[in-house]
Amino acid sequence: MSILVPPFSRRRFLEVGSAGLLGLTLPALLRWEAQAKAAGTPAPRAKNIIFYWCQGGPPHQDMWDMKPNAPAEVRGEFNPIATDLPGYQVCELMPHLSKQIHKLSIVRGVNHHIPDHNPGSMFMLGSGNAPNATTFFPTYSAVVQKETPSQPGLPTTVAIPSEPSQGPGPGFLGPAYRSFEVQGDPNEDDFKVRSISMPDGVDRERMARRRALLQETNGFFNPLERRPPLLQGLDQFSEAAHDIVLSESTREAFRIEKEPDSVRERYGREKLGQRMLLGRRLIEAGVRFVTITDPYGWDTHGDNFNRMRKNIPIVDQCFSALLEDLDQRGLLQETLVMMFGEFGRTPKINKNAGRDHWPQAMSIILAGAGLPGGLVYGETDDQAAYVTDKSHSPADFACTLYRLMGIDPHRTYPAGNDQPTPIVRGGEAIRALL
Repeated sequence: MSILVPPFSRRRFLEVGSAGLLGLTLPALLRWEAQAKAAGTPAPRAKNIIFYWCQGGPPHQDMWDMKPNAPAEVRGEFNPIATDLPGYQVCELMPHLSKQIHKLSIVRGVNHHIPDHNPGSMFMLGSGNAPNATTFFPTYSAVVQKETPSQPGLPTTVAIPSEPSQGPGPGFLGPAYRSFEVQGDPNEDDFKVRSISMPDGVDRERMARRRALLQETNGFFNPLERRPPLLQGLDQFSEAAHDIVLSESTREAFRIEKEPDSVRERYGREKLGQRMLLGRRLIEAGVRFVTITDPYGWDTHGDNFNRMRKNIPIVDQCFSALLEDLDQRGLLQETLVMMFGEFGRTPKINKNAGRDHWPQAMSIILAGAGLPGGLVYGETDDQAAYVTDKSHSPADFACTLYRLMGIDPHRTYPAGNDQPTPIVRGGEAIRALL
């Protein structure tokens, strides 16, 4: 806040959309990768990330960890089918993905102790750190935005349609590292990202003049203000927003209507399929991290099997299409694709034909970025209740992801109390995935 001229507040000028950090050039990216290698941190195998967040917690035993010999009240209503990995079976509602297990690493050993949505999401999204009242750890996308450069005029990270509602967001890194949020439904014929559209009656030249005025105003007020990091982060947000609004390459990346009808149909003409297709377009354009939040929900306390008869075929179609598409375009080798939720679901079916929260076991699906394909890592008992082999914490999983991204998982940043705080507290990377 200005201490000299209160009526003329600089924050009146911060009326532009949100976006990622100001991008750097390709040489800067290459220089960063070389510096990381010289410093002992391996260059990233995962140069891009597409993360499908299964909000609510999907039933692992009805998809990836089936137990056909368990009692009826455990095994449920679905039958297993064979896959292209001998001896491994998945749900009968996943015929497309059953043919792509050779591309996947299926991790069945990660587990934790928090059976509630909000803190469980904080745990799985917040870099594998158990939530506490004093420190909000950043989500993976925020750390990637902090650590990696991007192309000019493109957001580093994008969330479709928004950041996970129960996740930590940028946490202690601050608002400058929040993902650019798409909002709108890319399956709609009139899909438009309002945040990158200029206001009516405003052209590029006028927008540039507005930006110059804002920069001049900032130049006047900044020496007079002692602003907390939160407001400094909003300044970075504002600058990046201008770059994105003025960027033709950004607008082009969001023009999903330019995709052939055959491609759109392959992904599926509904919300999730078109979100995944848009994610591929954004990665292809240079965005580094895309988070896709599930539009249907996996919190099946009741009517689990009828709901899964809707959800699973949609995921089977669009997730398999994404893997095929990335592979055919030569992007899968450098793109990490992830699918998981905050926990699994109870082995025993409840009186409402549902499954409740169960963090003691879950299935995490990974692909690309040089990960071993056809890998089923970890085992659960005969009711998919507890991990019996290769048990790992969310911190172990987080360390693994950051190693794949070329980021030291234990590097520190100043948190809210200005104390050096590591991205991940404890944990060791899962070597079988590296």
